[in-house]
Amino acid sequence: MGTLVFGLFLPYDSLNHEIARIWFKKGLFGALVIVRLGPFFSMHFKNSISKIVATGTLAVWALAVSAQNADLYVPTTTPDRIVLNVTADPSTSMAVNWRTSETVQESFAEIAVAEADPRFVSKAKKYTARTEKLVWEDTPAAHYHSVIFENLQPGTKYAYRVGGEQGWSEWIHFTTAGTSEQKLSFIYYGDVQVNISSLWSRVAREAYAKAPDARLAIYAGDLINKANRDVEWGDWFRGGGFIHSMIPAFPTPGNHDHFETPEGINTTSVFWRPQFTLPENGPKGLEETCYYADVQGVRFVSLNSDQVDVSEQWTQVQKEWLEGILKNNPNRWTVITFHHPIFSPKTTRDNKRMRETFKPLFDQYKVDLVLQGHDHTYARGMANIPMAEKGAQSGTMYVVSVSGPKMTDSNVDRAAWMDRSAIYTQLFHVVNVEGGKLSFDTYTATGELYDAFDLIKQKGKTNRIIERFPEQVTDEFPAEIVKFKAHPGNPLFKGTGDPKTWDEKIRERGYILREDNRYYMWYTGYTKASGDSMKYLGLATSDDGLKWTRHAKNPIHTTLWVEDMCVLKEGNTYYMFAESKDDIAHLLTSTDRIHWKDKGAIDIRLKNGTPLSKGPYGTPAVWKEKGIWYLFYERNDAAVWLATSTDLKIWTNVQDEPVLNAGPEKYDAFAVAFNKIIHYKGRYYGYYHASAFKDWREWTMNVAVSKDLIHWKKYEGNPIAGDDASSGFPVFDGQQWRFYTMHPDVRVYFPEK
Repeated sequence: MGTLVFGLFLPYDSLNHEIARIWFKKGLFGALVIVRLGPFFSMHFKNSISKIVATGTLAVWALAVSAQNADLYVPTTTPDRIVLNVTADPSTSMAVNWRTSETVQESFAEIAVAEADPRFVSKAKKYTARTEKLVWEDTPAAHYHSVIFENLQPGTKYAYRVGGEQGWSEWIHFTTAGTSEQKLSFIYYGDVQVNISSLWSRVAREAYAKAPDARLAIYAGDLINKANRDVEWGDWFRGGGFIHSMIPAFPTPGNHDHFETPEGINTTSVFWRPQFTLPENGPKGLEETCYYADVQGVRFVSLNSDQVDVSEQWTQVQKEWLEGILKNNPNRWTVITFHHPIFSPKTTRDNKRMRETFKPLFDQYKVDLVLQGHDHTYARGMANIPMAEKGAQSGTMYVVSVSGPKMTDSNVDRAAWMDRSAIYTQLFHVVNVEGGKLSFDTYTATGELYDAFDLIKQKGKTNRIIERFPEQVTDEFPAEIVKFKAHPGNPLFKGTGDPKTWDEKIRERGYILREDNRYYMWYTGYTKASGDSMKYLGLATSDDGLKWTRHAKNPIHTTLWVEDMCVLKEGNTYYMFAESKDDIAHLLTSTDRIHWKDKGAIDIRLKNGTPLSKGPYGTPAVWKEKGIWYLFYERNDAAVWLATSTDLKIWTNVQDEPVLNAGPEKYDAFAVAFNKIIHYKGRYYGYYHASAFKDWREWTMNVAVSKDLIHWKKYEGNPIAGDDASSGFPVFDGQQWRFYTMHPDVRVYFPEK
């Protein structure tokens, strides 16, 4: 039978010599058929592939030729990429997929009830696999095989193998789901996405060690980074190893598991259908991405949120389908998974269509647990979920998580809906359901319990939550955020030294924000001649945080004296809290980081509402959590006070006594001022500059820890930076915390190894 290759009418530079090389390499050039895909392809891309494959061989067009190494993960006659998949009823059936080279024309699966006596193999039942061929870009052609084992017994351990005369897999165990009365365990992973074989693999192994009897593993999207890169799928199978073949997968696709065709059609990876055999009980056109399975008294549902993100039609289709399966749900518990969060822990993201479409259904039909990904951090909440009906309490727990090493670029704003959160932490979750109780345990990549709670069913009421916060066993002051070594290239940035320039010298606390893998630094410049009469705001940028380039339009703000600034981003707005003349803190806002509008002096009140007495209040350091802004300020550097606000207009002291005093040790006996607050491993860390001298002739950098932002304990190892370096704070660079000091010049320190 001949080979049919689908191509597209593309510009010449798209159908270039590289594509021709691939076709010649595959021996396909003479069989090339170029077609323009019509609208009919948009909703049935995957199904169309399946139908074509049933009658011939499929080679999918090259959208963008990658440079991936075709020698990696080359298929052989021995089965690989073996993955167990849930069926609609995994108590009586189970699906399995695997891959071989294209020389394997026919493949099989054998299954028997597992016994200690090795002669059980003689009782094995043999299934002939459904086989399809896939060729993609310059990836070696492969045959993908699938079988659905049927008529199995509930709660029974089976052994199976896949392959044939040219090579068999080992015999592999799995256990079918039991009855609704039996305890159910399952695993939940947030985004896997990158560095899968090197860094996600440890998470998969820890999860298997904690829950070897899990009946399924939920993947909340973004299993890989580029939907159609075979080498990344190879990493995913390698990262999970044999675990994929023993614990059935329940994947929901994320945006990185989708791609856009040249026709502008958003669809799942070309590898999704060949690699997974999932229930086809979802809406037509979304099969195996939108589906459900009933497992031991729990209805598990997958929604395709990426299609919701791009298509109003698919949104409505899924809404109607979901309401039907929630209305007719015989199970006690309901768990729904999709990629894009209903409530995001990142203020820069808001999946409004998802929330407005599906949350009313979750409320109406009392969905118990919603498992999501996408935001590369951990957050969960139920008690503070906003409800349409005044005074109503949500019974749904919303969770966002990440299992791979790609982390959010900035600190998570602890939004009002969140009860618990974590940043820069790889996690997995083990969920146990037994009768009327659901227990949710969150573990780190090193196997430590980070968070835990129980949901208790209450007749006629919303679920009751029992918090089981584990005691933090980590050091109060982890070495990676308190022990730093100076970079040999210091200083990185300083005044020009030229009296003809506006920033002959720089001073006080500048601020660095890392966003979209780029560093932005605001700083205060002045000239010796101007002294205290003129201090302007400048901006510099860097790709690596080491080599800085001054902005061409510097100084970017000249109407107000600006120094000692702190910058936070909320939605699309940047908020700068900074000192102005006479050390009075002001608020400025911007939408582009360059043009700033002064909102006036910050209005701070005593606890009883009386305005703060006249005098300086400066070095503002701000933290935002659950809709509340926290302002740390100093008065003549004598101590640090804390005030809060919900509207950025009136700030009220939490207490009229300082939350951080100078002393009693010599290193901070005469001056203290917070520069930045971070939340790390369940605690708050405040970085502050201090002086041991009455005349402030020399400064140091220090750190304190708190559980509530009010009571602070100083680090016994203070100071963490000396040599008259001050106005410092940590910045996460995507892999580790680095520490910058801003006065009298900009220096960086990296964690001690």
